[in-house]
Amino acid sequence: MKKVLLSEPIDNAGMMILEDRVEVVISPDPSEQSVGQLLQDADGLILRTATQVTRKMIEDAAHLKVISRTGGGLNNVDIEAATDCNVVVCGVKGPQDRFVAEHTIAFMGALAKQFFYLDNETRRGSFKSRFEYRPVGLAGKRVGLIGLGRIGRIVAEISIKGFGMEVWAYDPYIEPKAVEGTDIVLCEDMEEVIRTADFLSLHVPFTKETQGLMGPKQFDLMKPTAFIINTSRGEMIQEAALVEALKNERIAGAGLDVFEKEPPDAQNLLFGLSSVIVSPHTAALTRDTVAKLADGAAQNAINVLGGNEPSYSANWEEIQAKVAQ
Repeated sequence: MKKVLLSEPIDNAGMMILEDRVEVVISPDPSEQSVGQLLQDADGLILRTATQVTRKMIEDAAHLKVISRTGGGLNNVDIEAATDCNVVVCGVKGPQDRFVAEHTIAFMGALAKQFFYLDNETRRGSFKSRFEYRPVGLAGKRVGLIGLGRIGRIVAEISIKGFGMEVWAYDPYIEPKAVEGTDIVLCEDMEEVIRTADFLSLHVPFTKETQGLMGPKQFDLMKPTAFIINTSRGEMIQEAALVEALKNERIAGAGLDVFEKEPPDAQNLLFGLSSVIVSPHTAALTRDTVAKLADGAAQNAINVLGGNEPSYSANWEEIQAKVAQ
C-alpha cells in the first residue's frame, strides 16, 4: 500500500478519499524538519500552507511521486526541484474562487464604510462619531484590478452588477476580446489602473515577476483617498512601503488577508494602524471550501499515484514528456 504524508490534518472529506486506499501518516507539526524526515519514505505528500517544501526535502524522498496542495497556490513548493525529480506538483482550483472574491468585496465595503473605526467608537460610547461622515459610498467608484483571472472576474462582476461600480483592469495575459460584451475596461498600462483606482485589488499569482509588485513608486501613484486590498499573496506588497504610505496618508487604508511573512510577527507595524483591516489568510477558508479543497487534494494524490492526471498541475505535462522520451 502506498504511503501518503499529511503535513497537517485535513478535513474529513479528504480523509474519506484516502481511507483504505493508502496508508496515511500525519506529521506531528508542519515544520520542514518534521515533514522532511517523514517524507523520506512517503509516496505522496498532501500539503497545506505552513510548510515550505525545499529541494533537499524532495531529493531526499526517494519514493515521492506527488505533492498535492489543498489550494491553488503552489508557491510553497520548489517546483523546479520537483520536476527534476519527476515529482508531480498539483493543486485544487475552483471551489475557493467565489469565496476569495467575496472576501475582497467584504474588505471593500468595510473600508468604505469605516466599520473598523465606527465599531470601536460605538462600543466605547462615542455615538457622536456618526456625525464625522467618514464612510463613503461604493456606487460610481472605480475598482482597479491587477490580474483578471477567475477570481478577478468574479470581483469585477459583483462590483459592477452589485454596486454599480466601474472596473478597470490590467492583465498582460488577457486578450481584449476576452472582455468584449462586459463593462470591464482592460488597460494596457498598469500604472493607469493604479493611479485612477478608488479600490485597488490584487489578483495575481506569486512569481518572480509579481514579487514586490507594489512598492514606494506604486503607492505614490495612488490617490490619497484610495484603498488597497490583497487577498492574493503577501509577497506582492512591500510591507515597509505600505506602512510608510499609510502613516503619511498617501493612501486611505488597506484590507489584507495575506502577508510578506506568514504567520506575521505580532509586532508587525501594520497591526498598529487603524486604517488597516487584517485577516489570517482565510479568504478561501469557508466551511464548505475547506471540505472541497481537502477532497480535491486527496483525489489528486490518488490520481497521480495511480498514473492518472490531476485536476490541475504545474508540471504534469512536462514530466510526462520527459518520461516518454
